[in-house]
Amino acid sequence: MVSLSLIPLLLLLSSRQTLGQEWAGVLNSLQPFGHDEAPLDFHNVEGMMKDVGRAAVRKPGDGQPLSLYLPVFADPASPCGVAVAAMTSAFDGHAGIGVLQMVDSWTKVRDGFLYGLPYVLGVGSYGECLHASAPDLDIKGKYCAIVYVDNPYYNDTLTEIDDILRVAQVSANINIGLFTQYSTCIPDACSEEDMAQSLNIAAGGRKLAHAYCQTLDEPPPDFTAGDIAMITFLSVMLALLTAGSVADLYLRATSKAPATAVRFLLPFSAYTNLEKIFHVTTESRPGVITCLHGMRVLSMTWVIYGHQYIFDVFFAVNILHLEKWTSGLLFQVIFNATVSTDSFFFLSGLLVTYGVLKEIKRTGKLNLIMYYVHRLIRLTPPIALVVLFMATLFRFLNRGPLAYMADPYSTMCAENWWKDVLYVDNFLGFDKATNQSLDCLGQCWYTAVDTQLYLVAPLLLLPLALYPAKGKILLFVVTLVSFIVPAAVIYGYDLPPASISGGADEVDSYGYQNMVYFTPWCRMSAYIMGIWTGYIIFEQGSKELKLTPLQVLTGWTIAAFSALSVLFGMWSYNQFETTYYYDPITQVLYGGLHRGIWCAALAWVVLACHFGYGGIVNDFLSHPTWQPLSRLTYSMYLVAIPVQIYLVYNLKELPFFTHIDKIIQTCGTIFISIITAVLVSLTAEAPVLGLEKLIFKRPGK
Repeated sequence: MVSLSLIPLLLLLSSRQTLGQEWAGVLNSLQPFGHDEAPLDFHNVEGMMKDVGRAAVRKPGDGQPLSLYLPVFADPASPCGVAVAAMTSAFDGHAGIGVLQMVDSWTKVRDGFLYGLPYVLGVGSYGECLHASAPDLDIKGKYCAIVYVDNPYYNDTLTEIDDILRVAQVSANINIGLFTQYSTCIPDACSEEDMAQSLNIAAGGRKLAHAYCQTLDEPPPDFTAGDIAMITFLSVMLALLTAGSVADLYLRATSKAPATAVRFLLPFSAYTNLEKIFHVTTESRPGVITCLHGMRVLSMTWVIYGHQYIFDVFFAVNILHLEKWTSGLLFQVIFNATVSTDSFFFLSGLLVTYGVLKEIKRTGKLNLIMYYVHRLIRLTPPIALVVLFMATLFRFLNRGPLAYMADPYSTMCAENWWKDVLYVDNFLGFDKATNQSLDCLGQCWYTAVDTQLYLVAPLLLLPLALYPAKGKILLFVVTLVSFIVPAAVIYGYDLPPASISGGADEVDSYGYQNMVYFTPWCRMSAYIMGIWTGYIIFEQGSKELKLTPLQVLTGWTIAAFSALSVLFGMWSYNQFETTYYYDPITQVLYGGLHRGIWCAALAWVVLACHFGYGGIVNDFLSHPTWQPLSRLTYSMYLVAIPVQIYLVYNLKELPFFTHIDKIIQTCGTIFISIITAVLVSLTAEAPVLGLEKLIFKRPGK
């Protein structure tokens, strides 16, 4: 009996470039593995592949399924038709290794198909197809991802065509469902149009087919005017960075004072800017809240880790068992990772308040023009760089079975880049009718909301600075309003109390995103907690804050209990398989309070650490090693999702969902994001801030 254990190994060997290698020698090489005589020769595999190939090229009337692998309905006189005919003849005669590799690379029913992923049959063997070559037939492999969707205009009976819409398989046939993706390998003489037209004929109007094909030596897409403009801009920036670095090093070596023109070149020095990014200060400085470095980096890591679970989960081969992997209590840390953005709102409110109050104390006024100009100068250039790169050059980077899915990102960025740059994407970046994103950088909803809160912050900060008693009363009122508004919106529109990942069908998750999650008036409680914290630190100044041990213990206990309640309080609801509805008390209390309470817990952590009651928590958060990454968190926030998109849509195999894999993927994403963030910072952040110092007087300086 043939040893079935050798079949995967033989198929693996067949995917290598073994055209000039004798199969007898390959099989003889198996003897060291315990096989005195190779129990399976090449002709067994060849016959199996030829059977699959013959089944794939049969047309109606042969009593066989219609071909969904090859463009059998292509014009016989066309180059594609000639190539398909050559492959057909090879199936009936001697099929070379190249033809067999093409057939071997086709998607077939994988092991564990019933374990998950019902709408993506598989991606086949991408590399095997691209490297397949049959010189005697003048054929090379062209990998095609095939996507079938229902034809909404098809009105005939479905049973007849459904019976023949099957993918030819070695061991089983699978019906083409509502949305199905699989892959095939066709002769390189055939185009995407040849394959799609043939498939649409085979489907008889029941389905609409789309083919997305690639070859090994496929030329890159044509450059558009936008691509050329982006390349030109990056080239100019590279020249400026080089010139600035050379000038900087020369002036350091000669100790000469820079000329006026050179002073405007020095902000582009990569040498100095890298030095600033990775500089570590070990001594404490008055007025510096050192624990914010660690808090900022950990929040950024949490954001990336939470997003990592989203991007490839729907391609996981065990997706039907996703509920098993996500129903545990600890997974609420991922489901509720959205509060990590509230941490950034909190930090923003704290730093803005602390900086503005110090500036008013020093000068007696606030230069509102520079207050807003600095904000735009600080945030806009990195956003513009990333969004324009996504709109132009990003499409040149993607290769693989899922690469076609990344193309809409470039198109969307080309059409909607202005929404991110103008900070309005939280209002205009989502089509409420179709529930589809119309935004380039989806994460920039945060920069939009944060900027909108920044714009109105002086309405609270000026009274606090100039009329403290009245200012605190106003801040108390706004704090109360910040809790009431989201609770009222959630209750009034019958929305879930938070970003829920599952639940009953009637749960309006999209409504929550549009009316609560993306709106500044429903996210301002976190920002207000930051304002309170910044105000307390400013008022206390360098004076010692005296707390009894009981007060410290009570503060840490309440903060820990509050944070854990926010993270795990929705466990019974926030699961994929939950089908019961929320009660009004949960909607109002959790929906209105949880983001503010989370940031109140953070406020205690910051105050305790800053005034000497943080213990090992402060030692950890204030450790100097956090400082370089802390300076890169903004750029990392902008580039992390593009990096994740790139990594997912360049997959060559479908992933298997495990928590360990997600941790490994997150570490890889963070590493690549750090490198990318350094490049963004050197190109669009540090030089602009350096020029601002030369041209304007920054607030608080």
